[in-house]
Amino acid sequence: MAKVLLITTNYWPEPTGISVYTTDLAEYLNQAGYSVSVLTSLPHYPWWKIPREYAHLTEGLFEQNGVKVFRAKHLIPQKMNALIRIRFEISLLWNLRRVSKGFKSGEFDLVLACIPTVAAGIVGKAIARKLQLPFGLIVQDLSGVGARQSGLLGGALFSKVAQAIEASAIKAAKGLVVISPAMRDVIHGLGIEGTRISQIFNYSARTIDSSNRENARKLFGWNAADFLVIHTGNMGAKQDLENVVRAVDKLPVTSRIKVKIVGHGNQETNLRALCLGKRNIEVLPAVEDSTYSALLSSADLLLVNERPTQKEMSLPSKLTSYLYSQRPVLAAVPKDGATWKFLEGIAERVDAGKPELLADAIEELSRNDERRVELALKGLRFATTHLDPVLGRKKYLDWVENLIESKHG
Repeated sequence: MAKVLLITTNYWPEPTGISVYTTDLAEYLNQAGYSVSVLTSLPHYPWWKIPREYAHLTEGLFEQNGVKVFRAKHLIPQKMNALIRIRFEISLLWNLRRVSKGFKSGEFDLVLACIPTVAAGIVGKAIARKLQLPFGLIVQDLSGVGARQSGLLGGALFSKVAQAIEASAIKAAKGLVVISPAMRDVIHGLGIEGTRISQIFNYSARTIDSSNRENARKLFGWNAADFLVIHTGNMGAKQDLENVVRAVDKLPVTSRIKVKIVGHGNQETNLRALCLGKRNIEVLPAVEDSTYSALLSSADLLLVNERPTQKEMSLPSKLTSYLYSQRPVLAAVPKDGATWKFLEGIAERVDAGKPELLADAIEELSRNDERRVELALKGLRFATTHLDPVLGRKKYLDWVENLIESKHG
């Protein structure tokens, strides 16, 4: 039985983002006959604290659905700027290395790491070199590019440091997975030959069922007559959700359009304050997996919003769920960014950071039933063709098998 070690700072029970995919990958490999171990952090995202219900997941060894999970304690900052991000990464690096010091030769046949956190890439590279094992890297995001584009205070400082360190992990990898064409271009630009790069879209790791809109709204107590726009997921700097609030401010007070921002993140408190007293927009906590499909089904329109500077960053994890939900998608994103390169032809787009354009697009789509149906069908066709979980998991399995075989090649 081949043995795989996966290093990632986002893993179950984190409910959104990269955790969804790393957890699914580890458990799928386990089901496929591999012995899988995961070296990870404490559950902290997108809350930036450890929720009370997960307080028992401290540093140590746990088992989750057949996967051995090694957790390391670390700093969990409540706010983020460049210096705090550097401290966060150093804390992750130090503690992941410390917990992994007991790993010995013969315990694994392959080391995988998932970035954006610089620490995961560097620790994965170090373990693979120490144990003389093939090293594979899954590039979900790039911290260096991300810090420069996300509006993080002092981001240019962190960007320079992170890009240099990330590049060393990328160049050390025997094989890399990227999740979008834009990400492939960035990695190729670092001098990595195309034969080492595999593109695998983030498949639908969650089962998304489309249900009756009115029944779904009854579950949440929402008015069936409203035109409901929903944004789900992280509430961080790169989502620039203040733009959504400003867009809603441009709608008539009596408008039947209602916007729900659902999730958690380091901008959540600020967004709640901005929305206080407004009748057309509301900030709500993330829902359980069991009701996530119903949440999407309750929408007339699903929203993606990004900062104007977002370019080569990772694709929002919500996109796969959005497209499977059979609901139309509106994207307020840069035209030349990774998200639009993914969504072009299957979603409606307006320029990022232009609240008046976003308000106009929402109003126009609220009046155009035919266009919404067209977008929903296009999204579903794309999802079933490109984001099928069976296909995505098989691609990862082939990639892992090839890396393990290279150990003997």
